[in-house]
Amino acid sequence: MILYFSGTGNSEYVAHRIANALCDQELNFFEKIKDHDYTELNSQSPWIIVAPTYAWRIPHIVEEWLEHTKLSGNKEIYFVMTCGDGIGNAEKYLIHLCSTIGMNDRGCYEIVMPENYIAMFKTPTRQEAISMIEKAEPIIDQAIECLRAHKDFPKCQPSIVERLSSGLVNHLFYPLFVHDKKWF
Repeated sequence: MILYFSGTGNSEYVAHRIANALCDQELNFFEKIKDHDYTELNSQSPWIIVAPTYAWRIPHIVEEWLEHTKLSGNKEIYFVMTCGDGIGNAEKYLIHLCSTIGMNDRGCYEIVMPENYIAMFKTPTRQEAISMIEKAEPIIDQAIECLRAHKDFPKCQPSIVERLSSGLVNHLFYPLFVHDKKWF
């Protein structure tokens, strides 16, 4: 089962591509997060979580929802993270999350999509966005092939900067810049 969280559509697009290719069920769990709905979910197929990257990690609200929601049936879980530039060392924190929730981590796949964090970054032009999505298509296909073959996603060796981004910078950046105070 594909569970996805998407603020602007990048992760939703990737989730739809994966669900269609694997003929698997998908669920947008935004409403569940918003309603604090932690009802148990069951899947016989591996769990695939598709989410954006917030400050070089999975969004805190997604992590908290996964910590409170029992995922029964299959114990295998994959993560696919969309990002504007990179996911840093997100995988380290996802491995820890998996051990906390009793799931078998199968890896994390990075999909670079058009930047959409308009609070801090310039968004690409329409043509630049189309070009980025075209470049992402074969990467999405590679992730789908790993999923179809039930293979672990390839492991990445994060740089020192990526480790700092997901660690120390995340702890500082998240409370200062990742909030909805000025949105309504």
